[in-house]
Amino acid sequence: MNQPRIENIEIIDYSDLVGSGDDAYLVAVHADGHAGWYGPVSGPAAALLDTCVASSAIGASVVDHDGLSARLQRGLGAPLGAVASWAIGALDCAVWDLHGRLEGRPVSVLLGASGDRAAVPAYASWLRLDVSVGSTARLVRRVANQGWRSTKWSLRPDPQLDVEADAKRLALVVQQVSEAAGAPVAFDALWAWDEALMLRFSELVDPAWLVWLEEPLDTYDMEGYGLLAASPPPLALGERLRLGDDPTPLLGLRALSAFTLDVVGCGGLTAALSLLRQAIAAGVPVYPHGRSLVPAVHLAAAFPDNVVAVEYQMQWEPRRQLLFTDPIRYDAGRLLVPEAPGLGLIPRRH
Repeated sequence: MNQPRIENIEIIDYSDLVGSGDDAYLVAVHADGHAGWYGPVSGPAAALLDTCVASSAIGASVVDHDGLSARLQRGLGAPLGAVASWAIGALDCAVWDLHGRLEGRPVSVLLGASGDRAAVPAYASWLRLDVSVGSTARLVRRVANQGWRSTKWSLRPDPQLDVEADAKRLALVVQQVSEAAGAPVAFDALWAWDEALMLRFSELVDPAWLVWLEEPLDTYDMEGYGLLAASPPPLALGERLRLGDDPTPLLGLRALSAFTLDVVGCGGLTAALSLLRQAIAAGVPVYPHGRSLVPAVHLAAAFPDNVVAVEYQMQWEPRRQLLFTDPIRYDAGRLLVPEAPGLGLIPRRH
């Protein structure tokens, strides 16, 4: 039987429907009278798709995802930057959506789910809130009481303080926020710490208050993370992996408690499947990064024993979902798995 092949790719500007600074572009892939979609993506990723990536995909099989990924990588060459990995990942997810629509099945089922998984666990994040301000306790309590598996907040350093004073301050913030939530919480360091601050914080923080510390250093410095004590605070890492990166050193860190791959940023669902299998082999639980929410939900539905929870970004995701007529919904801290073919989203004005 002939395989459907990609006939045309469009990059569609939705900037009139999003707020200032939000990602505003959707990619549409056409074959056999159907279209597959993914988005939103940033302006730089959309421009690279339009000028370099899309042409490499024309004529490729819709159902040979490994072949398409290899083809796109050859088209751009190595090593890939973050924007190129995002562009390939967006196109890859749009093709998965098209594949599902052509077969009349959700992507979660294509990935191996039984089709009876109605919802997946999620944890809520709110990264623009300054939790060092005491008046935020009420909001922390409100979000924590919505049934999420856990919550995550930002933990920014203070450049005006020395390492000792700042590490003490950050350890106290962890305790205060966790007390407000009534449970241990996760914190995202936003790549903004240095090794000295990370090491001193790890000595001062009470791990009973902490689910994990995410992305403290601005690189995946295995030597830096290896300096942590024998009983380090749990770490969450992985969202900055790009297509072609080797996750083995990261997955081997003794402090790694959560592998937070970004399903689109790592090169799409095809690449995410490979990373997921490597995490399973290493015994590291997976918590997909929230910027790629929709494909992450399908991945979680297909691998419920290995994908523990998906991040839901409280301040950004509701705006992203305004681009679709049937947005992802959540109930009691669980994200509902789309039942429609493909990824299950229909763009407005499609």
